[in-house]
Amino acid sequence: MWKISCPPTEGPAIMARIRAQRAAAEAFYDWSGGLIWLALQASADADHALVRGAIGPTGGHATLVRAPEAVRAAVPVFQPPSPALAALATRVKESFDPKGLFNPGRMG
Repeated sequence: MWKISCPPTEGPAIMARIRAQRAAAEAFYDWSGGLIWLALQASADADHALVRGAIGPTGGHATLVRAPEAVRAAVPVFQPPSPALAALATRVKESFDPKGLFNPGRMG
């Protein structure tokens, strides 16, 4: 299960790109298309390259919300941030969690 956040006008186009390769993809739109709950058939990598590639330059992002533990361990759960945002997130996380106890290896 993927949670895709995007500009509402981009939701249908994102789903069209996904359904071009995974016709059985199921989607529920919320926020006038700006939030898409996406269900795909199970795969070893949760089709993360397809999902994130479909978002492309829209300014959106995807979060893997539900998948088997092996998939969640192998696939980035959160959208990889830009280098500038990653550096900022690291600094913020280090200031709030200097021992790295919360969500280790996932953010920052």
